[in-house]
Order: sequence, then C-alpha cells, then structure tokens
Amino acid sequence: MARPAFQITRKVEPVQLLDTLIVLLRRYLPLVLQKTRITPEDVWQVLGYAALRQQTIETACSELAQAPSGNRLREVLLAALPPLPQLQGQLNRALRAQLPRALFKRRRPFRTAFDLVLIPYHGQPQAEATELLRADARSGTTHFHGYATVAIVHDKRRYTLGVYFVAAGQTMAAIARRLLDRLKRLRIAIKRIYADAGFCSIGVLRLLDRRGLPYILPLPVRGRSGGVRKLFAAKKSYFGTYTLSSSEQGRYTVPVAVAQRYLNGRYGKHGCAWFAFVVAGLPASATPAQVFEWYRQRFGIESGYRQMHAVRARTASRSRALRLLLVGLALLLFNLYIAVRRTLTAHPSPQEHPDWLPFDQLMSALQRAIEDRFGCCSEFHLRAAALFS
Repeated sequence: MARPAFQITRKVEPVQLLDTLIVLLRRYLPLVLQKTRITPEDVWQVLGYAALRQQTIETACSELAQAPSGNRLREVLLAALPPLPQLQGQLNRALRAQLPRALFKRRRPFRTAFDLVLIPYHGQPQAEATELLRADARSGTTHFHGYATVAIVHDKRRYTLGVYFVAAGQTMAAIARRLLDRLKRLRIAIKRIYADAGFCSIGVLRLLDRRGLPYILPLPVRGRSGGVRKLFAAKKSYFGTYTLSSSEQGRYTVPVAVAQRYLNGRYGKHGCAWFAFVVAGLPASATPAQVFEWYRQRFGIESGYRQMHAVRARTASRSRALRLLLVGLALLLFNLYIAVRRTLTAHPSPQEHPDWLPFDQLMSALQRAIEDRFGCCSEFHLRAAALFS
C-alpha cells in the first residue's frame, strides 16, 4: 500500500489563532475588571505576549506601545482573579474545550501520563507555608510551587486534560486519585499509566492496584549501594519483584522490570546502564527492553513540558492564583499548537515531519499578531524611558 502523502489542507492567519485563543479565554476564564478602562482582551493579549516572550507583565507592557501600565494591569488582574479552586476549575474546563470531538467518540482506551511539575520559587509564601513544596535544590532554591497534570495521547498527539495546584502535606496517592477522578469525569478509559518517579510510592501503587489499572513507573535510585541498586546485580535484563517499605504504610511487594541498556550517547552518556520499573498489566509477550522503550518515549511528555516552560510568563508575585493562571495559559498555548497541527494537515502523523510548523514558528506568529495590534516600542524609546524614570 502506498504511503499517504503529506499535504497541507488549510491555511490560517496568526490573527485568527490569536482571536481563537482570546475567545476561549473570555468564555472559560471571564474577568470582571473594576474601575478601569483596561478590557479583558487587553489583559489576555498582554499575558499572551508575556508568555510567548517568557517575560513579566510589566516588561511586556513596556515593549507594547499601546499597552496599559504594567503595574495597573497587574493590579486589576489580581483583583479580578477568582479563588484558587474556582480558577483551577475554569482552567480545566478550558483545557477540556480544546480537545478534538473525535477523541470522545473513540471507545478504545488511551495511554495516560501523570506528572508533577515543580517551578522554583524564591521568597515567602503568600499566606501559608503549605503553599510551597520542598525538594532537592534547583535554580538556587529548595522551595517550589507544584502542579500536578494529567495528559493523554490521541493520534500520536499529546493533550493535557487537567492541572492542579499541589500543596505541601498532600500525599502522592491523593494527587493520583484526583488525576484519576479527572479522567473518570471526562469518561476517558486508560490503556496504561506512565507516571514520573515522584509517583512511585506505596500509596499510589496500592491505589492503582485496587483499581486494576496497568502502569509503568520508574523506581527511583537513591544512594550508592543497597536498595534498588541490588536489582542491578544480574548479568542481563529480567522481571522480578521488589519490596518497598515505609514507616507510615509498611511494606509492599511489587513486580518490577529491570532493563540493562547500552546508552550509546543517549542522555549524554555512554556505556551500560541499568533501569528499574514497577509494572502491572503488561502483555504476556512484553520484555524488559520493551518496557524501557515504552517508558522512554512517554509520548514526548518531557519535551512537551520543555515547550510549556518556553511559553510561560514569569512573575515575582506571591499570588498562587496568578502563578497557576500563567502555568495554565502555557498549557493552553501548547494544546493550541497541537490542535493547529492536527487541523492544517491531512497526514495521519505530522510527527513524522518534525520540520513542519515548529512550535517556535507558530508562537512567533502569535507574538507578531499581538505586536501588530499594540505596536512595538522602539529600542530608543525603551532606553529613554529607563534614563528618565
């Protein structure tokens, strides 16, 4: 059978994409702005510009000639934001609205990914210490804002379905239960769950096993000897068991796949390396090498989050709601990119053509659309403003 030809079936202008995004945001994240001439369209376009350029609201306003004052826009936005739980629900409804209709007509289950995204934070919490999570030092801090996300793959395209703010003290099992409930509400069947190492805990594994869900989770390797490293004493890859232990939840024995792989420059390393995964519900013919490859692909989740951070506006604000909004906007922009690729091509798998419509290209087009509406301040004006401020 001849291979289907790659062809572009439609054309779309950047201003159309910008208007589509604004309509989505106005519908699902309504802003009631008080005592100001700033409009919700102004807010969303400035926030979009800040996201596309990885800037703060104030910097974005200073670069757009007809934008309002950055401080004033931030003030009216903070005053208009709903409480965190309500904002979270609005963002998740907006993410739901971006999904293709064909996704819900499909009866087969989806490959699913759970992730915990940690964004470094320097400063004090807005109200309570539980707003911040503690983790290994990164970017000069051990304090982070955490966001749990759930994504699926449909036609080799990754879609984010939900995002939740994570507070200190929440167990990983509680977070996983919330993500599973999100899938249940959307009536999404699960083929297999791929979660990052942070979800590898007794509570999460018991939850998944009680619900009879297939999964692959990496076993975190800590220390230089003992523990998981004892699994790496064999001469070749194998299936076995491993007992996790916790002072709070006791001991729990789970099946594992232990894979020995030659890196050949992968991850910037060479030589032989060992990998261990907790597994359940695998096909009878599966091998440890296949488990490694299945998890390694993870549908481009890691690359997807790198791209998400590339369109996330920055802020020094302590507001949890504003920070959640900026993360949610980044996820909406990435989902928009996936939708555009799906819409503009008749090829069944655009990922086989990685040079067609790169992520950066589409985001640059959106940036130019905003600049056309607001105008750009010249470099001279920017410097003059700095001199006389």
